[in-house]
Amino acid sequence: MADKRRPTATSALPLTLVYEPQHKELVKQHWNVTFARQIKMSVAAKRIMARVLDQIRDDDFQLREYYQLALGDITDSVGISRENAYREVEVALRELVATSWEFKDVENEKWQIRHLLDTTKEQPVGYQNGVITVLLNPQLAPYFIQIAHYTTYRLDSYLKLRSWYSMRLYEILAAFRDTGVWEVGLDEYRQLLDCWHQTDKRGRVLKDKDGQPRLKYPSVNDLISYTTTEPLAELADTELAFRVLPRYETARTGRGRRKIEGLRFELLHPQATTIPVAWLKNPVTGPIIEKLRGWRVSDKNIALYATTLQRAGIAKLIREWELKENSARRIDSRDKYCNAAFVRAAKAILEEQKAEALQVRQDLQLGLFSGDKD
Repeated sequence: MADKRRPTATSALPLTLVYEPQHKELVKQHWNVTFARQIKMSVAAKRIMARVLDQIRDDDFQLREYYQLALGDITDSVGISRENAYREVEVALRELVATSWEFKDVENEKWQIRHLLDTTKEQPVGYQNGVITVLLNPQLAPYFIQIAHYTTYRLDSYLKLRSWYSMRLYEILAAFRDTGVWEVGLDEYRQLLDCWHQTDKRGRVLKDKDGQPRLKYPSVNDLISYTTTEPLAELADTELAFRVLPRYETARTGRGRRKIEGLRFELLHPQATTIPVAWLKNPVTGPIIEKLRGWRVSDKNIALYATTLQRAGIAKLIREWELKENSARRIDSRDKYCNAAFVRAAKAILEEQKAEALQVRQDLQLGLFSGDKD
């Protein structure tokens, strides 16, 4: 007998993947989404959305009818058992279905609300036989398709994170890789990390005994501790490792300790996107940079990857391009071809270095370099 509390499904979920998801391992997230007030949700829900968004291509002009992913796409990197994963996915999909985005226009007193997922179609949102199916609300397509202002973040580190605060800060800090610094006021920080005014089920702000809005973690020290302790540890081995410093008020005239009015996040490995002046003036590297510019390699790519490729690697690439240019199969577009080749060669080296570092860490953990003599 069917449980009357739960409606029965009107259409069956696909038993297997209807299409093979092509994950690019990189998420482009609209700037307005990254810096919007987001409600804290489960880590599984964040992973599912990341795996949906990384299927969207730069040349897509509309959303897919639905997106699918295999259970392993969100569990393999963190070692979650299939049984536990099933329960987490069930909770995560409920959260995503309940998630809505609010749009407010204060000047026109206009307020709108739209759900993140679409549950109105015959194809349902759900999970079966290791396959997760998600339908994005087509009314939100401008935030997913052909976006002009966005932040990007890689999934190899992101999917291993086990804290919502870690994931949230990873998304935000990814927007400041070029400057290496994010300074934020305390109120804005509270809103971005879902530590703002507490509300009841109807969305009304709760008040304390003095009639003031109740805050999550009203103590600033508690706020900083609870929202950064896990991220500091989890992001320590990623490209977005950081330190956080309190920013104290400067206009205080009376006695007493200065209050914290904001935070300063400093990335430990900032990603330069402009060519250092010293490189341009150097008699050796200056001419190399000019050659790369002649092949239409962007300044950003030179700044990011020149130190990885080193002079020998760059010289090898230029020789290959010269040979190709003098052959029957000339380069059609230096912008596209040379930049792609430059980045691809650098990333191959970085992957090798990463694999070597991982092997050394594993060897050390196994005691292979313990110093014992035969």
